[in-house]
Amino acid sequence: MRPVVTALAGRLAAGAAAVLAGGLLATSVVPAHAATEPEPRAPWFGPDLDWRTDTAEAYVDRLGTDVSLFGRSFVYPLNDSTDEAVSDLSDQAADEGAVAVVTLQPTSLTEPDAQDAERLGRLLADLAEADGSTFLVRFAPEMNGSWTAWGQQPRDYVRAFTTVADGVHAATDEAAMVWAPAYGAGYPFDRAVNSTTTSADAPAISPAARRVLDTDGDGRVTEADDPYGPYYPGDDVVDWVGLTMLRYGVTQQFGANTVPAPDELDERFKERFGYGDDLGRKTFYVRFAGTPNQPFLLTTSALWNPRADGPDALAIQRPWWRQVLAATEERPRLGGVLWLEQERDEPEIGNAVEWGLTANPAIARAFRTDLLDSGYDLGPVAGTTSGTDPDRTAGDSDADDRSPAASPTSESDDEAAGPQDSGVPPFALGVVSAVVVLLAAAMVALSIRRRRMRPPWLR
Repeated sequence: MRPVVTALAGRLAAGAAAVLAGGLLATSVVPAHAATEPEPRAPWFGPDLDWRTDTAEAYVDRLGTDVSLFGRSFVYPLNDSTDEAVSDLSDQAADEGAVAVVTLQPTSLTEPDAQDAERLGRLLADLAEADGSTFLVRFAPEMNGSWTAWGQQPRDYVRAFTTVADGVHAATDEAAMVWAPAYGAGYPFDRAVNSTTTSADAPAISPAARRVLDTDGDGRVTEADDPYGPYYPGDDVVDWVGLTMLRYGVTQQFGANTVPAPDELDERFKERFGYGDDLGRKTFYVRFAGTPNQPFLLTTSALWNPRADGPDALAIQRPWWRQVLAATEERPRLGGVLWLEQERDEPEIGNAVEWGLTANPAIARAFRTDLLDSGYDLGPVAGTTSGTDPDRTAGDSDADDRSPAASPTSESDDEAAGPQDSGVPPFALGVVSAVVVLLAAAMVALSIRRRRMRPPWLR
């Protein structure tokens, strides 16, 4: 914070204290957008749809209940066509009272520049104003993977993410930047495990990138190296963190229909599943959602292959979604779940597989029952424009700091206290409101660093 801003903030704080000194109870200023953030252990939930054939309204009708997220992927940098597609996502999400998750898939990490980021920021700011929208921006997710054009290029990725974040943060407070690698088992990945993208093949790891990615200094990039840290852009530009955790099978057998083990998701959160060693890694959740207190966005689903033998879709998907819905019990920083709601071809399998939950009405009903009992915040999200039909009911549808050594050993040890009542008496509200207005005006005028979009229990 610049000295002039610090001095002014100090004078305003002193003035506020003097005004409130005459017997008023102490209070803290509520952040401007606290109402648009998930409450403790009440994450947002929603689908990543195939928007070529689906809509937000159609999904809600199939599921039979509202949701609080809608995700869509876009080529970056934007052009006139993608501007319209982002606008359509904003409009549909806002009509359902949901947050729009904008996933950006760059054609290159070196060609997009600050002007492209400024264009993105202006578009999101305009849509926030016009539609009442709130955005989570996932830039180049799964950047630690081998299956994307932006994969395994740590220095270029960090520079590109920072440029995009600067453009977004300068334009609007209604968009948060999400850093979201793929779950690290199998790193540096010779097969596209845990991928939600189907982009062009990534280039080979360059010698310069190899030196950065060789975190254990043995001259090679192997599973023993850190699959996350080299790609982290920094706390100053990251608002949310996340992981892609797609469930292919117990042993990641592509195309095999297998029932999830009772602790399978938990083993992934603990960085144990699929690694094949006992190195005792510090978990992603503790390292990146714990120490810096950043909310966590989980992108997930469970595969069912209609051409393979074995259990049916419900037998596979229900244990997985129940583990996902229960994950907030030990991980209160879980702020959102984005479910891959698509039927799509998987190159490793050789045919189309089902990731979604609403194509089969019986599965949709079963999932809806568990979702409504989960405590998840299904919207409408405060701050968005909701066009939800009030007559719609469920029964109407058939359908660690960055250093692992310094990270806490227990994920539950990081849990912060929930919000508390300020206890301000009614006669004080006018005075407090005036102080809040003065502070907010000073912050805006002097461009004090933007407030991050975080759940209130992490502040």
